[in-house]
Amino acid sequence: MADCFLYKLPNELLIHLLTPMTTPELLPLATLSHRIYTIILRILHNRLVIASELDSHSVLLECFHPSAKLTEPPYFCTYLGTDGLDLYDGFAENDKNLAKRLGAMRNTYSRFRPHRRELEAGGRRVRRPPGDVPGSRTFAGTAKDGFDGDAVKQTLSLEAHELFTQLVAQTHLVHIASEHGGFTRFVPMEEGVIRVWRDWLREMTVKNKDLKTDRLEVTGEVGTRKEKVDSTDVPGEYHGIDDQRILWVSTNKDTGIRFIVRERKIRRDIPILIRADEEDVAVSYEIEYDEIFIRTSHLLLMLEKSLVQDDNASGQAVVFGSFG
Repeated sequence: MADCFLYKLPNELLIHLLTPMTTPELLPLATLSHRIYTIILRILHNRLVIASELDSHSVLLECFHPSAKLTEPPYFCTYLGTDGLDLYDGFAENDKNLAKRLGAMRNTYSRFRPHRRELEAGGRRVRRPPGDVPGSRTFAGTAKDGFDGDAVKQTLSLEAHELFTQLVAQTHLVHIASEHGGFTRFVPMEEGVIRVWRDWLREMTVKNKDLKTDRLEVTGEVGTRKEKVDSTDVPGEYHGIDDQRILWVSTNKDTGIRFIVRERKIRRDIPILIRADEEDVAVSYEIEYDEIFIRTSHLLLMLEKSLVQDDNASGQAVVFGSFG
C-alpha cells in the first residue's frame, strides 16, 4: 500500500476525479506538478470549447445612452466564433510552451453580434412562438437566418461644448425556456460606462471611409454601389482585440464592443463669430454594433454560475403577504 499514491493512477482516472470540480477549484491545483497541470489544461480547454458555443444559453446586451434607459431595448447576440481556441491536439508534459498555454487560454475571446428584435406594424414587440427564439437550440434554422440584416444602430449627438458622451453597457448570460420563451436563469456578466470621445468618433469615421475605399479598389467597383459597401468585408483586415474601434466596458477587458462609425450630415447655421475650421460645432454620428468580444474564460465562469443556480433550484416558493 505504500506505493499506491495519486500519481500511480492513469490519466483517465485523474481526469475522472478532477472533472466534477469547478474551474475556480481546479486552477490552484495546476501548480502541483507538470502532470496535474497538463491534465487540468486539457479539462479547461474542453470546457472553454463547450462554453464558447453556448448551446443552451444566450448572451444579452444592454447598451444605451443614460437618457434612453427606459426606451432602448436589450439585444440578443448570436455566436460568431472564438479566435485562437483550436481543437484539442494534445498537451505533452515535455512541451516547452506548456507553461504559457493557460495564459493563452485566458486571453482568448469569443465574438458575438447583437441584433435588434423586429417590431410589428403597430410598434409592438413580436411575440415569438415557443421554441422560436433565435440563438436557442430549438430555433428552426441558424440564429443568423433569424436576424439577417437586422443590425443594431444608434445615434450619438454632441453639442459644441461636449468632448465626449457616455453609453451604459451591461452584458448578461440568460437561459431561455423552450416552452414559453422566458428567462429561466439570468446571470449578469459585466456592467460599466463607456466613454465615447469626440476625437475617437472623428477618427473612426475616417478609418471607416478608408476601409471602404480599400474594399472598392480590391473588387474593382470604384464608384459603384458605394452605399452597400461594408467595412467588415475588407479582405485581410485584422479583427483582433487590438482594433481601435473596440471600446471596453471596464479596465478588466472582459467585454468589448466594436463599432462602425458614420457621420450624419446635418445642416448647421454657423454663427458669424465662430470659425468652423478651428472650433468644434455640434456633430451627430451613427454607430453600428459590429461585434462584441467576451473573454472566453469569463464566459465559462458565468456559465458555471448559471448551472449552479439551476442545481440549487428547489422548486419551492416563499410567499409574502398579510393573512388575517
